[in-house]
Amino acid sequence: MSSSINWPCRRGRPSAIKQFTLPELRPFALAALVAMGGASLAHAQQAGLRSETIENTRDMRFCEILLVKFKGVEVYNTTGVSDCSAELWNELDLGKIRRRFHALKVEKNGPHFWMMDSQTVSFGKKASFGGIEARWVARLPLLTALRAATGSKPYTVFTPKKTQKMVYDKGKPVYELLDPDGNVYVLQAHEERFPIDSLPKLGDQLHLPEGWRFRTQILTDDLVMDLKSNQTIYAIGDEFHQYWTRIPNPK
Repeated sequence: MSSSINWPCRRGRPSAIKQFTLPELRPFALAALVAMGGASLAHAQQAGLRSETIENTRDMRFCEILLVKFKGVEVYNTTGVSDCSAELWNELDLGKIRRRFHALKVEKNGPHFWMMDSQTVSFGKKASFGGIEARWVARLPLLTALRAATGSKPYTVFTPKKTQKMVYDKGKPVYELLDPDGNVYVLQAHEERFPIDSLPKLGDQLHLPEGWRFRTQILTDDLVMDLKSNQTIYAIGDEFHQYWTRIPNPK
């Protein structure tokens, strides 16, 4: 699906391009670019970001509101401030939000459910969207977001830039994809259509490329993924827009 946006023309300077088509920004790659850690360039674009550790995030429901503007896509996330109630989420008036925030378009992303047990991320200002509280997490350049929305493919490796610490607790299950080279990707968040109790059989629903396989493990030690924007991070998405991050190889 797509929608057309009329670009305003400055007085005396009529634009040669008055309209363009903006695709929906829901595919996994956009969420991956944000990924709660945000793109490193995005962190420089809002002052007052504060790092916060959020506990007990396993199966925590969260949603995102994407405000598409000329200067980029502003992303607000509900983690830590709202449970993103289904009633309020389903009744959001996107037109009203668009006018209030002077956006070209507004997209809903979610709901999703975290899989790690705690995480440390940076947040900016808080805003309310139809009674749902959310905090700023990133701004993506508009062309970057459009490219992600239109060019992403399931199980294709990409390298997001972000800062995010995720901890999966000892004794808890993790759900992983292994590529033909033995690299391991751990599930970061699951979709509403796959309740947490169903995840051991998630592999039956995935159409994995040849040589890939799904597995479930119970952790014998904490799995700590302390990701920095100055390192190469590898990630993939599946056909259900779920996001998986490669576990860094030991040095």
